[in-house]
Amino acid sequence: MGRLAHCYHTAEGVPEDPEQAGVWLQRAADLGDAVSTLAIGAMLVEGNARMGIGKDAARGFALLRAAVAQGSGEVLYIVAQCYVRGDGVEKDAAHGVSLLRQVITQEDGTKADAESALAKCYMEGNGVEADTVQAALWCRKATLSGSEHAIWNLAIIRRCVFCGTTPARQLCVCGLKVRYCDHLCQLAHWNRETDPHKGPCKEHRRRAAEASQQEAGGASTSAQ
Repeated sequence: MGRLAHCYHTAEGVPEDPEQAGVWLQRAADLGDAVSTLAIGAMLVEGNARMGIGKDAARGFALLRAAVAQGSGEVLYIVAQCYVRGDGVEKDAAHGVSLLRQVITQEDGTKADAESALAKCYMEGNGVEADTVQAALWCRKATLSGSEHAIWNLAIIRRCVFCGTTPARQLCVCGLKVRYCDHLCQLAHWNRETDPHKGPCKEHRRRAAEASQQEAGGASTSAQ
């Protein structure tokens, strides 16, 4: 049944018929075929109208999670993305990032995708603190691992947040890793009427100072 689904999907020996492919894939999955179950689970997460499979992210995530528990490493990347986006499971981007790092260590076909996804998390501050330096680093790694679109994301990550020029090599000292062409763009962004940088910059430095004081206080208490 799984093979017949593949034939309908790729037009091998029969006319291409995505809906029939979906029917036979589901039948194979219902009878316990592992490969078909993984395929159905992945499709349910986002839906596949061509194959007649509606979106049911919760069911899809359950199928994929069960596959991971049974030792299927290839699907871990999809499960990680479910956590990052909140597809079929309560969003837990930090856990999703942790799973992406596991995928990267497996050195399989999803490594480049996981590196690219991790770069996006750093770029958006999703599950990790926003960090354009780390985002650029993982984009470069994804490119070396074979990702075709990571190189385009690298240009976006390295652009000036104010004027859009790339590469922008000057970073704000606040720790938010915001990039600028030069001090002129940085000053203009600092005082911009809409969404100026001075607000988040001062807040980040304030929280960093508080964290540093708390660490110093904790170290002093331990020493006593």
